[in-house]
Amino acid sequence: MALSTKALKAELEEAHKRAKKKEIPVSRAADDDSNWLVSYADMMTLLCGFFIMLFSMAKLDEAKYDSFKAEVSKHFGGRYESPPKELARYLEQFTRNLDVAQGVEIKADALGVSISFESTVFFETLSAEITEQGRKVLETFINGISDEQKLKSKLYRIVIEGHTDGRPVTAGLYPSNWELSSARSARVARLFIEKGYRPQNLVAVGYADTHPKVVERSPSGTWSGDALKANRRVVLRILEPGIELIPLPSEPAKPAH
Repeated sequence: MALSTKALKAELEEAHKRAKKKEIPVSRAADDDSNWLVSYADMMTLLCGFFIMLFSMAKLDEAKYDSFKAEVSKHFGGRYESPPKELARYLEQFTRNLDVAQGVEIKADALGVSISFESTVFFETLSAEITEQGRKVLETFINGISDEQKLKSKLYRIVIEGHTDGRPVTAGLYPSNWELSSARSARVARLFIEKGYRPQNLVAVGYADTHPKVVERSPSGTWSGDALKANRRVVLRILEPGIELIPLPSEPAKPAH
């Protein structure tokens, strides 16, 4: 049987009264001592986001950062190897399969990896044309660098340095050590391009004899054959992504007085 409007209204009012008797006062919730946690959590979230934003815009000291990561890994019983050291170890395996181990030196630092080749590995005297043996050596390293880029999803910047010994050029195509060293570094860069490397990520520099590794003359002025050989070299600097400046070679060797 359907209820009349009056009866339905009375029933609704009665239900409202019963619900009101069971209602929990909200005034006690307003006095809850734990409410400050909500505001505190919001503030901590904002501060965390702020410091993450600052960190993302900061320029890190890569050497100190790598040292910090190594110490943390050691503390927790792990082992950390920086990306340049990993790359250096990866490239060292190529020298074992090539007959040039004595003429190649690989080093890693915070900026990347440097590979120093004695110039006799690549070039004949006073020439900037790469020898057949030199081409095989370079192609092996270029392929290795390209494979590592794909594996690590990186794009390395390559700086190619040409260095000569201190003896003046008296014959040949190039009038001085400046032209000779620049031509050699440019020729190596061209081989990178021929193998598909991006020209935008290559830099070729000629330093002539301005950055010798070792002193070439004795106090009496006599040339040292071993020193001349060590100073005639081509250096590949494989820079980690994000390194914008071109690093200079180490300080040149100075004769003892």
